[in-house]
Amino acid sequence: MEKTKVVIASILKPIDDTRMYEKIGLSLEQANKYDINIIGFASKNIPHSNYINFFTLERFPRMSFQRLLAPWKVWKYYLKVKPKVIIFNTHELLIVTFWYRILFGAKIVYDIRENYARNVRLQKIYPALVRPFLSTWIRFKELVVSPIINTHVVAEKSYLNELKFLGKKTVLLENKYKPVISPSLSGRAEGHGTVNLLYSGTISELYGIFDAIKITRFLHAIDDRIRLVIIGYCALKDDLLRLKDEIQDNPFIHLVGGDHLVPHEEIVEEIQKADFGFILNLPNPASDNKFPTRVFEYSANKLPVICRNNPLWIKYLGQFNGVIEVSPDQLNIERLHSSITNNIFYNAGDTSISLWSSEEPKLHRMMESIIQGN
Repeated sequence: MEKTKVVIASILKPIDDTRMYEKIGLSLEQANKYDINIIGFASKNIPHSNYINFFTLERFPRMSFQRLLAPWKVWKYYLKVKPKVIIFNTHELLIVTFWYRILFGAKIVYDIRENYARNVRLQKIYPALVRPFLSTWIRFKELVVSPIINTHVVAEKSYLNELKFLGKKTVLLENKYKPVISPSLSGRAEGHGTVNLLYSGTISELYGIFDAIKITRFLHAIDDRIRLVIIGYCALKDDLLRLKDEIQDNPFIHLVGGDHLVPHEEIVEEIQKADFGFILNLPNPASDNKFPTRVFEYSANKLPVICRNNPLWIKYLGQFNGVIEVSPDQLNIERLHSSITNNIFYNAGDTSISLWSSEEPKLHRMMESIIQGN
């Protein structure tokens, strides 16, 4: 039986991106019905697969001419692969994917991982004068292309109400945790003489890295067993310089990555070795009603979370008794230390709801529906 050619494409994610490769790519590959092709920027750790093809893009600065050209490089890969289904997850690919659909009749899926237009408007990543124009341009593209998109996929439940351009065929595929199978994972040790804290994923002030450092310093001052591992990538140079400056005289804080991407498997290894994880994202209307991927990663691995007082995250983690609620601006460090050393965690609920296996059947049903033309 001839397999259906599928492209999974992004200009902002590496080819081994967790959602593109580990979750969607491998899930579809295991069905043995699809010829999977992943387009993303180059990674130091290109996966080895006999059944998935990888096409790489060069990395580029956030504000650059190369970023404008990247969609047309993806277009060339479309022409080379000749896919029947395209799953793309960046708004920059709306126009080229629209034209491929018009000219060649491929089925297209817009995998919406962020409310891109709102994020540009509210987050201070781009220059203030650019934000309103860029935000309007993104939303305009989404509205114009929306009618010919076969299926919209959203990574957040809140997007179902926020994004008014979504069509009737919209599927929620949350970014839940897919276990990484590796013989190197040593697991959480008992009685190791230290209390290991973890900050993982995107490193930035917006995601609470400096609050994590501050809390760790306070805890270490009253308990020298406290350690912190920071693992992930920091895209903003100012944040990276500040980070290195803040940790240089603190030998109990260890940085992995920072100026380069870290394989997800290494991040999972640290999650499984840690005693507590931080989720301290700063309050922001662009993200307060979203689930950080760490909520699923930490709870699936039964890692207790020191979490900013966001009601959505506290409620989800609280059903497992897996959270210590904190307000970094009003810290009671003695109470936090007591909770860390005396509380019992994960003695309630079923953490399997944090696993990708709960989302995978929806992905397969979506693909069957698209191919059958329903």
